[in-house]
Amino acid sequence: MPDALQDVLDPLLDRQTRSWLAGRRPSIAELLDSTPLCDDAEALLDLIYNEIVLRENLGEVPAEAEYALRYPSLRHELALHFEVHGAVRDPVLDRTACLGSAETLPEAAALHDQLWPELPDYEQLHLIGRGGMGVVYKARHRRLRRHVALKMFEPGRTPSPREVARFRAEADAVARLQHPNVVQIFEVGEWNGLPFLALELAEGGTLAERLQVLPFAPRAAATLIETLARAAHAAHDRGIVHRDLKPANVLFAADGTPKLTDFGLAKVLRDDGDAAHDATRTGEAIGTPRYMAPEQAVGRHDLAGPATDVYGLGTMLYECVTGRVPFVAASVVETLEMIRSAEPFPPRRLQPSMPRDLETICLKCLHKEPGRRYPTAVALAADLRAFLAGEPIAARPTPLWERGWKWCRRRPTRAALVAVATLLLAAGVAAAVAWDRHEQTRVAAARVEVDALVAEGIAALDRGEDEIAEARFREAALKVEGEPTLRDFKTGVAGWLDHSRRAANQQRWLRRDPPRDYDEKRDDALFLSLLLARPGVANPTRVARDAVAAAFELTLPDDAAWRPERERLTLLDATLVHGDAGAAAALAHLDGAAVLSSRLAHTLRAGYLDELGRGPEAVAERARAERLPPDAVAAGLFEGMDRFRRRDFAAAHRAFEAVLDADPAHFPARLAQAVCALELGRPEEAKVGLTACVAQRPRSAWAYFYRGRCAEKLGDPAGASRDFGHAAELQSRVPNQ
Repeated sequence: MPDALQDVLDPLLDRQTRSWLAGRRPSIAELLDSTPLCDDAEALLDLIYNEIVLRENLGEVPAEAEYALRYPSLRHELALHFEVHGAVRDPVLDRTACLGSAETLPEAAALHDQLWPELPDYEQLHLIGRGGMGVVYKARHRRLRRHVALKMFEPGRTPSPREVARFRAEADAVARLQHPNVVQIFEVGEWNGLPFLALELAEGGTLAERLQVLPFAPRAAATLIETLARAAHAAHDRGIVHRDLKPANVLFAADGTPKLTDFGLAKVLRDDGDAAHDATRTGEAIGTPRYMAPEQAVGRHDLAGPATDVYGLGTMLYECVTGRVPFVAASVVETLEMIRSAEPFPPRRLQPSMPRDLETICLKCLHKEPGRRYPTAVALAADLRAFLAGEPIAARPTPLWERGWKWCRRRPTRAALVAVATLLLAAGVAAAVAWDRHEQTRVAAARVEVDALVAEGIAALDRGEDEIAEARFREAALKVEGEPTLRDFKTGVAGWLDHSRRAANQQRWLRRDPPRDYDEKRDDALFLSLLLARPGVANPTRVARDAVAAAFELTLPDDAAWRPERERLTLLDATLVHGDAGAAAALAHLDGAAVLSSRLAHTLRAGYLDELGRGPEAVAERARAERLPPDAVAAGLFEGMDRFRRRDFAAAHRAFEAVLDADPAHFPARLAQAVCALELGRPEEAKVGLTACVAQRPRSAWAYFYRGRCAEKLGDPAGASRDFGHAAELQSRVPNQ
């Protein structure tokens, strides 16, 4: 197909995919109408095949005969399409693809150990994280006995010259800076011919992790961004523009001090304002798409300057208060287009408690034109300081009456004297009555406000506006937390907030294409963790942990929609470590793997602390758990798994029953409950449950294997043989018959 026609076809395919995922099903004729491709057979076949894949992803089974009847002139081409498509979906190919997994490559772990960097002056303690260009280890300098963050290229990978140039640019940029709110550099060295950095270690986590729990109160957000703006201005004074300001690049020291980090995309200027060196090309969009300034989104690096970082600070202020970034779409291309052309959604629409002055400051930072933003980061910091002090801000003219009101707020003593002189005759006994009435009115108004926010959130859920609903429930949760008289709202608001988050994550899930076999990998890991004492399996704990790792590989680390799944996998892995190496090892694994954001995670951690004799810490951890929304499905599943491992099959059966009451489609709970029934000597009941599992998940070898066990117990050797044969064909890690 010529390039010009391909340029017409690609948007049609994108439109077709978005429409199907949104619940609309445009016909292929409708898509091709009034386009140059209306008579193009190749374009027609591409749209037909894309429709077949979309229908399969939605659980349908499109038939070749149906499409041959609709398009008789393409009968031969359609037959070839379905033949190839069937081969791609063949389970034999799936099994062949598994031959390269970590389970069949025992040398993979040894190779990882060989690649662990051994620097002469440093002792690596553990991996902190991975970034776009390399890895960061927590390490200890042997002679100075100082803990550092060791940033280097990932061992075993050869970086490109441009990556090395960016790494050295970061070293050059950070070495120029000495500021309490910028991560300091201790050493620039080389290992195996590649550079590494020894940086100040900030162990308080990132701003991105804190925003996963709840947004900031408006004044707290303004205080944080003011501090970061002054740090950015210090960098600008040294001729350095960060260009990648985002929550993931804001670290917190142990005492809570925020620090800017990751200057890998920094632009270093000469004294005349031009770029001295820049490891990017004109026309190339660099940075994290959701946090790019418009000039970055179009690849105009020559326009990048302090105003670019002001835009990044404004984006972080917006996210800190509302819990979401100004621009995000289903694809990177659409996100960049929104940054270039769309106006940001007013933050007070998402968070009505945000003061108008703070919204004005935020929107001034987010102007499309750099010249209409704050000219410097310190000017932004000054306006934030004025807002926090109750003074007029520079971002807009302030009316005379408002200046007078803010004067009263800045000088409450003088204002009180004037008020007392005016109201002295009307004071006296009525003051106490008026105060009591005022408190009652305030509390009643707060209750009405929380009720209204919950009602708005429920209405937004009914309209399908899940993200706005989540914002309303978040605001209600903040108000309940700050007002002791509203404690009776706490459980209900927390439940709605949890429900809205799940709904929003489901919508985000529909806007992406998740791996088709993730559920199978995750459920395989869950079931393997129950069967740690199986005959004929060497080191069953390692097999189960490998299954957890295989499920992890299919998740997206930086995607909020994947965060609950990744946390549950982390908790499962911690239980396996606990059974193998004890509570201390499990606690260390839990603390080093992820930020805890669920009630179940804090409850599990409290149990490990109790086991280690650290009672006060366990009590505090349980108090944190109580402040988080409950998750009956996850809690019931882990309770049932714990009872199962202790061979208390009756209690496990009841726990899995509770999970199925809350989520009837929960496959692991149904499978585990059926196995409990089999262990309790109830093979007829177990067979009914396992038959339902086979219908729900035809590729589950576990379901076939245990149904075969039921057939043996019920005196049906032919049925047992059939089911054992199906299990063997699926090549799962089932125990020996």
